[in-house]
Amino acid sequence: MKGFIKFVALFLVAAFALLAISCNSGAAKESEVLSEGASDEMPTADKTEKNTEKKTEKATKPVKTTEPPKMVENTQGLDLNLKILSQNVRCANDPDNNSVDERTTRFKALLDEYKPDIIGTQEVTVEWLIYLRSIEGYACVGSSRAGHRSTAEEWSAIMYSTERFVLLDSDTFWLTSTPDKVSMTDGALCKRICTWAELFDRYTGETIIMANTHLDHSNNTVRGMQVQFLLMHLRRRLGDRFEECRVYLTGDFNCKNDSTPYSSIGYGGFVDARKVALEDNSTVDGTYHAYGKQSQEIDFCFFKGEDTVLSYEIISKNYIGEMDTEPGFVSDHYGVISVFERKVEK
Repeated sequence: MKGFIKFVALFLVAAFALLAISCNSGAAKESEVLSEGASDEMPTADKTEKNTEKKTEKATKPVKTTEPPKMVENTQGLDLNLKILSQNVRCANDPDNNSVDERTTRFKALLDEYKPDIIGTQEVTVEWLIYLRSIEGYACVGSSRAGHRSTAEEWSAIMYSTERFVLLDSDTFWLTSTPDKVSMTDGALCKRICTWAELFDRYTGETIIMANTHLDHSNNTVRGMQVQFLLMHLRRRLGDRFEECRVYLTGDFNCKNDSTPYSSIGYGGFVDARKVALEDNSTVDGTYHAYGKQSQEIDFCFFKGEDTVLSYEIISKNYIGEMDTEPGFVSDHYGVISVFERKVEK
């Protein structure tokens, strides 16, 4: 009898051990699925969107490199200066020839003219994201503020030139005390996120950090908290890279340059590119214009680290898209573009 009881006990111990191994293996696999490309993969909401994505995914889906990136061997004739654009694309279909379909190809016309190397976008819906991923020569990273696998709400996606840059790392976090969970700042009207990407520049051999966000449209108290969360989480995630690399921060900050949230970004070590640009080619002062009805400067490009801003411009031009017979608005915001000096050390 004692031998039988001992046998049963040993059997139960072995069974529980196998169960624990199985559970841990399952959890590990689940973790891999959630983390592998979580901020790069864009699921679709219906069959139409799924089919559209399949057509564009092969050329545009970013792949984080596991090998040392290679430099461009001959940069003669290339524009080495770094051009960074911030553009709120406006999520909604608006009247008076301002639907998303009409405005997507106007945005493409803007890109064709200015040829930015990196673009921080705001208010990107799944409809916009499918189009952005189809633009030749660019890849797109980011997650929806509704969750890494969600097709709802908005992205603060980062686009980058695939000819110039290799993606080393990227992530999206929420501007709250629980940055890895879908969450909302106390008092905010919407969930808010920051997407960042670590990029290797094949022209210059430099590694840079690009971060992009869209602060809440509630009040400066909420936006101030969101700035603090953004700076804290970005610093923690980047570690030594926060100090060792040049860091760029674009976005629709929903606040003016005399506000506390704006000042807090400066206290965090960032400089407004417009303030130190050698040339300001802007012909307007405001970036949010509500399709020509207002003028408020709330979109900015900040940078951290030694840099020379050759020029800055609020792009107040209208463009002719594929559905247009005359120029129209890209968005209810004007884009802002900063040009940073780059040289190849000889």
